[in-house]
Amino acid sequence: MRSLSAVLIGLFVWLAALPADAQVQRTERIAAELVPMSQWAAPGSTAVVAVRQDIEPGWHTYWRNPGDSGGPTELDWTLPGGVEAGDIVWPLPERQRLQSLMNYGYSDQIYLPVPIEIPADAAPGSVLSLSVDALFMVCSDEMCVPDELTLTLDLRVDDGEAPLDRAHGAAISRILETAPRPGDLTARVTRQGETVLLTVTGEALSGEDLSDVYFFPFEGGVIDHPAEQPGERGSDGLSLTLTAGRAILTGGLNGPMAGVLSTSAGAWEITAEVGEPLAGTTGEGALAERAAPTGVGLFLQAALFALIGGLILNLMPCVFPILAMKAAALSASAHEPGEARRDGLAFLAGVLTTFLILAVA
Repeated sequence: MRSLSAVLIGLFVWLAALPADAQVQRTERIAAELVPMSQWAAPGSTAVVAVRQDIEPGWHTYWRNPGDSGGPTELDWTLPGGVEAGDIVWPLPERQRLQSLMNYGYSDQIYLPVPIEIPADAAPGSVLSLSVDALFMVCSDEMCVPDELTLTLDLRVDDGEAPLDRAHGAAISRILETAPRPGDLTARVTRQGETVLLTVTGEALSGEDLSDVYFFPFEGGVIDHPAEQPGERGSDGLSLTLTAGRAILTGGLNGPMAGVLSTSAGAWEITAEVGEPLAGTTGEGALAERAAPTGVGLFLQAALFALIGGLILNLMPCVFPILAMKAAALSASAHEPGEARRDGLAFLAGVLTTFLILAVA
């Protein structure tokens, strides 16, 4: 009896020590939950929670500026007294091209971190019940569906600095480390007819061998999202030529242009004031494109995909029975090695000849 009591007490203590309780909510397109970065939150601190999204293959959700279609994830919080939620810390989005459109968003799995202010009078040992109504615009290449889920999290309050949550803490921490933040950069934007010249200087850009440079505007319509963004290096920074969007073409460039400058060296939030182009942003050649696999690496990649495609093709109902018939025919002539060899070579010659004809055609 004492052993049973000890087990029950130990189980109770273990359950009480769990950092938080979150439940996964699902639709046909997305699974989401509200998860903590740390195992508990200290009174008077800023905790971080995140909306984790597991997105089904072929579907995606959106960044704060979705681009040419879709809509950003929206959060409506219900919190205990004294608890306040900040803005989403948006990870750098993917560029998702769909025919003539360009969208900015996320696929597979993504965390959207949100800072949570914990009141100083929160009692250690108490639990804060957080709830958020999350609206996800989930889109495929054919359709968009607004999915609304209510996510909850019981966040424990305790003294001291909390270790990272075992399940999600490291992933959320990486998002916070790599998410675009304001940097010590100076930016100017200058209209030049139907284009806009963005010039940026700063120590983070000086002397760096930058590639894959792209500007994500915070507002839709200020640039033509699908258009290329050719750029040039300078001694102190870089320049990008952006195609003006409908907002500028119809209303003019009347105020600052804010967004994220993404490069191979990092990503920063910038606000470009209207004015003359900054010096030191041109004259040292074009910016490099994103590096692509070449040489042996490209050949091996192509060979691997060809092998996988061939295996899939050979298992199809229209092909597999034919291969089985060929194998049976070869087996039937196994007692006559010469005949089997001739049949095998004839089969090989037929396959190679067919594919050579297709390659030439």
